[in-house]
Amino acid sequence: MLCAIFPNLIFKGYYNKVLKTFTDKNCIKRPLSEIMDELTYLINYLANKDSVREEILKLAREITRDCAMLIRKIHKSNSKDEFEDKLKDIAEKIKKLNNLATFPEFVNYLSTPQQEFVEALSLYMIKFDNKIPSFKELDFIKEENYILGLADVIGELRREVLEAMKDDNLAEVERYFKFMEEIYEFLMNFDYYHVVDNLRRKQLSTEKR
Repeated sequence: MLCAIFPNLIFKGYYNKVLKTFTDKNCIKRPLSEIMDELTYLINYLANKDSVREEILKLAREITRDCAMLIRKIHKSNSKDEFEDKLKDIAEKIKKLNNLATFPEFVNYLSTPQQEFVEALSLYMIKFDNKIPSFKELDFIKEENYILGLADVIGELRREVLEAMKDDNLAEVERYFKFMEEIYEFLMNFDYYHVVDNLRRKQLSTEKR
């Protein structure tokens, strides 16, 4: 058995020494049943972790898809009431997603869904309530994702500007453009590029818009 585990030891003259260490009476010996109990625990632990990961990925994709569809509908609508229930539903899904991410390795899976929600909610509130959602209102959203979600909404506001221009609605053009400027100035206050992934890229993207 040791030959298979340590094949090079035979040629280096260490085999007998290693064998003595493994068979020494003073060497700590553990019952096979105890080792098997640990094996069972570890298998169950990893199986549960894998199951949680799959559930997180499924829910994250669902939230991202819901937000993308909601943004498209908001662009086409002039009535705010039809979106309130959907926004609440997505918010509850995000809270559930947050609760699922009990393993530190899974926290990054929250980024895209949270950012997409901030983007959709911001477009909704700017278009229908004439204001930007504050971070304090969104206590279930990570700080970084709030900032990055706001960066994304500038592109959606640009679409509203273009639609208003087609309709010769100068007042709406100016209103949306003002929000774009406010968000851009807000974003330029942050230069923590080593702790907020994609921050610089999104800042540059807003400049081009």
